[in-house]
Amino acid sequence: SDESMRLQMDSLVHASQQPADESDHLSAQILAGHSVLLIDSAKRRLDDYVQPLCQRVREGGKHCLSILLVATRQRALELQQQVAGQLDSQDYEICSTTSEAAAALLARGHGLLVATPKQLRTLLLQQTSRIDCLVFDELERLLAYGGQCFEELKVTLFKLCTLPQLLVTTRLWLAREMEQLLEHAKQPLLLFRDLLEAAAYGGCAWQLQLGDSREQQLQQLSAYLQHNPPQRLRTLIYCSRNEDMLKLRQHLSSYKLLQHRGRQDKQQIELWQRQASHTLIKYCIILQHAGKILLLQAHAPELHVENAQSVIHFNMPPTWSQFRKRFAVFKAEIRNALLPAESQQQLSTLLLLDRQSQQSLPQLLEFMQQHDQPIAEPLARANAQLLATREQSLVARQAVLCPVMLLHGNCRQPSTCQYRHLLSDIDRNCATVPSGGCIQFELLKICTPSHFAARLVAQQATAVCPWQTLSMPQQYAELQQQLRSHFATGKQHVAVSAQLQQICVRQMTDDCFERVCITFVPHTSATDTTVRVKHLDLSTVIHHAKLSELFVCPLELQQLQPLALDVRLTGVVPYNGEDIWQHSDNALVADLLLPGGIYEANVDHALSQTIFVSSLKLDSLDYVEQLQLRQLGMLDNAVKSRVSDLIPIARN
Repeated sequence: SDESMRLQMDSLVHASQQPADESDHLSAQILAGHSVLLIDSAKRRLDDYVQPLCQRVREGGKHCLSILLVATRQRALELQQQVAGQLDSQDYEICSTTSEAAAALLARGHGLLVATPKQLRTLLLQQTSRIDCLVFDELERLLAYGGQCFEELKVTLFKLCTLPQLLVTTRLWLAREMEQLLEHAKQPLLLFRDLLEAAAYGGCAWQLQLGDSREQQLQQLSAYLQHNPPQRLRTLIYCSRNEDMLKLRQHLSSYKLLQHRGRQDKQQIELWQRQASHTLIKYCIILQHAGKILLLQAHAPELHVENAQSVIHFNMPPTWSQFRKRFAVFKAEIRNALLPAESQQQLSTLLLLDRQSQQSLPQLLEFMQQHDQPIAEPLARANAQLLATREQSLVARQAVLCPVMLLHGNCRQPSTCQYRHLLSDIDRNCATVPSGGCIQFELLKICTPSHFAARLVAQQATAVCPWQTLSMPQQYAELQQQLRSHFATGKQHVAVSAQLQQICVRQMTDDCFERVCITFVPHTSATDTTVRVKHLDLSTVIHHAKLSELFVCPLELQQLQPLALDVRLTGVVPYNGEDIWQHSDNALVADLLLPGGIYEANVDHALSQTIFVSSLKLDSLDYVEQLQLRQLGMLDNAVKSRVSDLIPIARN
């Protein structure tokens, strides 16, 4: 009912009310059987809940069934190892796959099960036991990877447990999703460790404005202050550049300003923090510090500023993590948005982006979209132009194609992805790479379960044509002999300079040399800088290498086409919907594919050094079916169609 929902929402704990020892408070909440929704943007794993969860499972004994839902099989294995170290394996079944042991655990109705949405969905069809605790680990990934499967699974789970203990970790405040989960949570605690996400939760209004000059930025600032006067909102301006700070002080000469220059200013800033809000001013004596604007060059935690109401970013800091820290000044003013309307002033932030800062626009707009903030049309156009310019730059530098796009047919984060997404002339398939028929290839390396470094051995143009033996293996042996002879005396070991797409030589062992191509050179003045290189003959792997490890390749050997290429299974994607394959997946196909083995496949399409194939033939086995049985991969026809749509430019 509405009344019970209101009482549940009343139990939420506000971010600024966290106790000093947050870890103990989190453990106490979990051990008491209450729900926790933890929002933390940290790159590290959010594992704080594991130890108290295991303790609660132990204390619950034969009457406590907990399900820990994760987005990837790799994450399931990570958590399983942690859980197994804290629970007695003789008393509890800890499963991370849809095995008979997992089904038995659910049937008994006690213990802890770690699984992905797809693994769990089949098991729950016959489930009748009551579920005491549900854990949604990395909710943003469960939503991105689990898709419709996760949405359907939630409905099933909440039919089995109407008001469970709910533990959720996420790096984003996902308003609609979180509000739905809170309807099913028992006595929930909403815990923010990231004040930027907390500000988004509290309804902070965002404004982004682009400026071509400092003067235009100053005009935009003046217009904002007229609509959001410092007399009404406790205002703070971040300005990280010294030259901008000087102009800013001159421009704001009609306002009262505060600066942080040392201890002498600390008392003034403390008084500024105590100024009354607009709703109370008429009942108070207006303090002399009311209406002042605090100017800071960077976030200053030593000032303990936590009650700003309007924050202006005159320019962006060097990193996104520094930008996040700036929002700590909102901490005491963030309202509990899930409670009935309160009288607190809505928070506001203005970002002024000059030409230097506009490189941050894609990430800022992605954040705004994630949090349902409106995006003005001029910003959308500017962002599209910025992304188009960046793509053209990547094409000009012949940057590496996005691996997620090659796997799924599209990139899931194009705004912030650093890879190339546009095909160009450099991707057109060359005469030495078959674009149809069948191929036989030597497996050089398993890059992922659907991507292999290979060397062509033979090809068959059509089903009625004879097989044609190719010379790549012989050419590789001859190349090795030429390189060994060339570098035998040691006099030819001349370090190369760093130039994109330069073909050079890297010594792998005493008698093995490998041609490599430089794919990335950082902007640095270091003499022995680290670059990225792609191997051309022994594999297609991209590695880091120091310039001192690379030698000049003889000109005649630079002209030789790469003797290794990529073979990709079209439309075969990770079983649980991940963006990319997990590192541990390769070991699970080691018994199916052996480096050095010869394999046959039907060709779908080809790029310059990549062949897309529709099947991989093994002795009496279908490779894709084996991936499905092992819950590693699956054929997605929609993905296969998207990948096929990428290729036409390379056919002409």
